[in-house]
Formats: sequence, structure tokens, C-alpha cells
Amino acid sequence: MKENPKSIGTYFYSIDSKNRLAVPARLRQSFTDGPNMVLCRGLEGCLYLYSCEGWEKLQVKLESQPLKNKSAQRAFKRMLFASACEVSFDDEGRILMPQQLVDYAKLKKDVAIIGMGQKIEIWAKAVWSMYENQHTSAFSRHAAELDI
Repeated sequence: MKENPKSIGTYFYSIDSKNRLAVPARLRQSFTDGPNMVLCRGLEGCLYLYSCEGWEKLQVKLESQPLKNKSAQRAFKRMLFASACEVSFDDEGRILMPQQLVDYAKLKKDVAIIGMGQKIEIWAKAVWSMYENQHTSAFSRHAAELDI
């Protein structure tokens, strides 16, 4: 996924009873390296959606930046890679999410889709709202430090 203005923003959608999620067209346009993507566990209880190119870059980064605690590094990689699955857009721009990832992210019906440059995050809407409320002061503090 190319890092561009199309892979930014917050969108609110719903998943259907078959765990299909429509991805906004603006975000779908960011996936330019083929029809397949990788969906996996994210941090703070969300899911990450990577292009295949983005996933490959993540793999290289994980291999080139070893952690001091080798056991923790192996555990992290196992959890990440074990949760990962290949997905693709159907004719209506939806992805089919496996039940284990839906359960991990506590996705029910209402979902927040967040464009994050090189990846997309998928959150339960209620969890995203709580996260956003809890981190507003940190955003303001860092913005002031960065003078933006």
C-alpha cells in the first residue's frame, strides 16, 4: 500500500452476519500491488490490514530488528503470524474476516476503519471511541511538542 492521502481518515461501517466488511473505496484504492492482502491481529485490540507489499516489509523489519528478549520476540512473531490470513476484495469491495479475528477484536456490528498510511486498522466502534477519548490529551501534548 502506498503511503498517500487515500490511506488516511476514519470511516464507520458495519459487518454483516457472514463477517464481511466493506472497505471504503478511498482506502481500497491504496492497495495497488495486487488483489490479495493480509489481515492479522493488531495492537490495542484492533486488526491490521496490509497489502502484500506492506506485509513483506513488516516481515523484513521484524527479522532485522531483533528484540533483546529472544523468547518474547518468538512469542510476538508466533502470535502475529499465527493470526494472519490472506484476504481479498469481493466485487462489492468487502473482505471476509475469519471468526477468530472477529472475536479477537470484539467486532459485533459497528466498526471503525482507520487509514494509517501503510496499513488499515479495523476496530470495534465502541473500543475505538474509548481509545480516542483516552488518548486525546496525549495527542495534544505531542502536537505541542512537535509544534504542529
